[in-house]
Amino acid sequence: MNLNLLSQLFKNFPKNLGAIALSIPFLTIPVPFLSQLPPFPLQIAEKIALSPAEINTIAGEITVRIDGPKGGSGFIVEKQGNTYYVLTNWHVVDRVGDYEIVTPDGKRYFVYYSSIQQLPNLDLALVPFSSSQRYRVAIPSDANNIQSGSPLYVAGWPRSGSSLGQRLFLSTSGTFSQRQKPRLGYSLVYTNLVRSGMSGGPILDGEGKVIGVNGIVQLGNNPDKIVSAGIPINYFFDWRKTAKLSLIPTPPNTSAPITNNPDLNSSNSPSKPSNTIAAVNNYFSLATTLTEKSGEILSIALAFPYVIIGNSNGTISIWNITTSGLTRTLPAHQGAIYGISLSKDNKYLVTGGEDGLIKVWDWATGLQSSTLPLIQTIQAHNNPVLALKLSPDGKIIASGSWDKTIKLWNLQTGQLLKTLIGHEQLVGAIAFSPDGKILASGSKDSSVKLWNVETGELIRTLKGHELSVLSLAISPDSETLASSSADGTIGLWKLKTGQPIRRLSGHTDGVWSIVITSDGKTLISGSWDKTVKLWDLATGQLKGNLKGHSGYVNAVSISPDGNTLVSGGWDGQVKVWKHP
Repeated sequence: MNLNLLSQLFKNFPKNLGAIALSIPFLTIPVPFLSQLPPFPLQIAEKIALSPAEINTIAGEITVRIDGPKGGSGFIVEKQGNTYYVLTNWHVVDRVGDYEIVTPDGKRYFVYYSSIQQLPNLDLALVPFSSSQRYRVAIPSDANNIQSGSPLYVAGWPRSGSSLGQRLFLSTSGTFSQRQKPRLGYSLVYTNLVRSGMSGGPILDGEGKVIGVNGIVQLGNNPDKIVSAGIPINYFFDWRKTAKLSLIPTPPNTSAPITNNPDLNSSNSPSKPSNTIAAVNNYFSLATTLTEKSGEILSIALAFPYVIIGNSNGTISIWNITTSGLTRTLPAHQGAIYGISLSKDNKYLVTGGEDGLIKVWDWATGLQSSTLPLIQTIQAHNNPVLALKLSPDGKIIASGSWDKTIKLWNLQTGQLLKTLIGHEQLVGAIAFSPDGKILASGSKDSSVKLWNVETGELIRTLKGHELSVLSLAISPDSETLASSSADGTIGLWKLKTGQPIRRLSGHTDGVWSIVITSDGKTLISGSWDKTVKLWDLATGQLKGNLKGHSGYVNAVSISPDGNTLVSGGWDGQVKVWKHP
């Protein structure tokens, strides 16, 4: 997928890559494919054409927003008692975590992840929620009856182009183009302009009836033409004939979805935290909360007394921890800033963003002025930079990208030194060994790879996680490599041999950020379960469980003296924790 082209066409709407991560080769057949869709079980009433305004009203009443680790849209397709069933794309909810259904009236409903049903061989999922409120249920129509040129409407909840990035309801009009050979059910092709966040939303015909589920945006044979594709509703009803729907219990007061843990070394796995362990929070206590107004916090660097924040709207925010004051907010990237790294001598600040750029800033000069001088811009990748690290000697920048590569750059000249190829999916985590000789990379392919920095050769591949590797850290003595994953666990490995040591189990959602203290004794993890945990690196025992975030924790950082810990997340807050 040409993301540069997409970003030009959708320049007023930031890309939510997770919503279009499903990459399906685009195959079209100019005439309807011969194998018919499953027969539609309902009687079709006399056709009554509605106005676009009437159809948009219907769409708004049946379409829901799905918030969670990935998120998207869906629509109410069935009701039994007080249980509503939302049909959406599987890729909207395929990552384990906390999900909520946001109904058209703005109410939020907890989703039990274990109750979500994936439809076999289709990019479809059924998500139940419980409510005593009355909500409109979609009226379906046979997708076999739709003809080329017929009007279609696609509805959903895309992320807006505002600085806050809030999601707004949108319904777009277009026409049905043709049918393509189905893959994961995608066979309906239409001209509607759809945006990130609308995956899982309904496709309505000119009568306001639902004929399918919107799911992907693709490029056809003409690179200047955007096409959208969806799954006929017929497939759902064919599955529904024999399927038994999930039942859900009364929603709890707190969320605790279950994750599957990789068996790195099950005999050495510590037990999950208990209330007595969690009470050891006096290891760190909350000192202050900084409220950021520039979107979700995606990356953090700590240069005491300053904390530098990379925001989802492409800005850098610099806060003074001692005064709790925002010193400045600067525009930096066109899109989210996923990576921030400071040189050890505090001379250089490096950022990487959704625009594929790496920017090198004069941090030392910036501390003495009201601006942050830009030294150079590197066109690093054609896809977003998802991970970024400076080598310990401050000479090399390592960047990991959606394009599955790791690139090494000369900080002074911006020259590309090496391109490391080997991962099968996007690279979202990078770490240097303290001597700068080994680079570790983590990927959505669930593997960790170790590279020789000087030669660019692959040393070894470590496998053990079940889902994406999200963050990496190496101990100061170069003995231990830590990897955190979307499966909710942290793996500990011997860096020199790649032998697994143990896994740390305690988080109930993906662990998005880990750091190891400068004395090598404590590992700190931030998770989408909204907690920050502290672990004894030598024993794997839980030392502290810090709670306070109301949203997912994306980033953690700690000062060299180990006395100040900062965490930031989707709630737009930076929590500053102090050692007593």
